[in-house]
Amino acid sequence: MRNRLPVLILFLVCTGCGDHRQADSVRPAGESAAAEQSWGEQVAAVRQGRSRQIIVKRQMITASEWADLREDCESLHVLEVGNAEGLAPADLRVLAGLPELSRLKLVAPIDDAGMEQIAPVKSLTVLNLPAAEFSDAGLAHAAQLPRLELLRFHSPHVTDAGLEHVSRMTSLRFLHLIDVPVTDAGITHLHRMTWLESFYLDGGDCTDEGLSALLTALPDLHFHKDQLHLPGDPLAHPHD
Repeated sequence: MRNRLPVLILFLVCTGCGDHRQADSVRPAGESAAAEQSWGEQVAAVRQGRSRQIIVKRQMITASEWADLREDCESLHVLEVGNAEGLAPADLRVLAGLPELSRLKLVAPIDDAGMEQIAPVKSLTVLNLPAAEFSDAGLAHAAQLPRLELLRFHSPHVTDAGLEHVSRMTSLRFLHLIDVPVTDAGITHLHRMTWLESFYLDGGDCTDEGLSALLTALPDLHFHKDQLHLPGDPLAHPHD
């Protein structure tokens, strides 16, 4: 079996057992502290073969800067942008030209059209969209990512029906929903996901009864509701 420890560590840092708003990136071993460098410096490092990641937490990335990814960035493995609000869905087409992109985080109101541009990035294993605005149709696009192991997103427009698309993601191991207005009816779609290892639910409209039913269906699931274990969770344990 493929070693999933790096992805598990990434999920625990992305979600945290505390506040999910904490820092949520893990730097690959051997990489420098590139998050402190400018976008231009990091793009240059990728083009020169000195790095495989671009992590920009505070800069507002413009469409013209984003277009830098079109040239000589095919080796890019990690792309995290903490302020991408100025990007239009059409700008995201550049992602399809990054064949080795494994981890993508965009803090931006990604809508259904944006998700349609992300779907062709078949190499993705981690997709983190903590400020998204897509609907169930956007989740249908995400379900086209064959290697996706970790999905973390916010969206006020996803419904219970949208989680049926999530249940078809057979490579998914880690799921984190942030203020997604799902109910017990939606969570039942996850009952069939016997391959799911960890599920964090922050917000939403599920009851303790509905969530307990989920844990009955998936007794080995690592589960947190609003960063806490449910009372009676057999896998509950203290966190630092």
